[in-house]
Amino acid sequence: MRFLRACLDPRVLVGLAVVGVAIAVLAPGLVGAAFPLLLVAACPLSLAGMPLAMWQRGLGSPVPGSGTARASDLRRELLDLKARQRGLETEIATLEGSDRRPVAVVAPER
Repeated sequence: MRFLRACLDPRVLVGLAVVGVAIAVLAPGLVGAAFPLLLVAACPLSLAGMPLAMWQRGLGSPVPGSGTARASDLRRELLDLKARQRGLETEIATLEGSDRRPVAVVAPER
């Protein structure tokens, strides 16, 4: 029974009902043939519509204020990363400076 609840999305059922009414109005002779097809199509259409519904929920408008908080967090993280980068650059310069030894330069013979 739980499977049927997950399978039968209310939006799909409403869509199938609209299609059924349209068939009954436009082609009453096809109602007998269309009814079993609509019943069989309900579950696959619901399952096919789930990813679309999940994708649309992900694109929904954000909670007011949450974008500002996220932007603030990202700016803070960026500042931390810049400070870390400056520290690493200083450490690299120190290491490279201590590794440098005088190199004898020999002039080419003429």
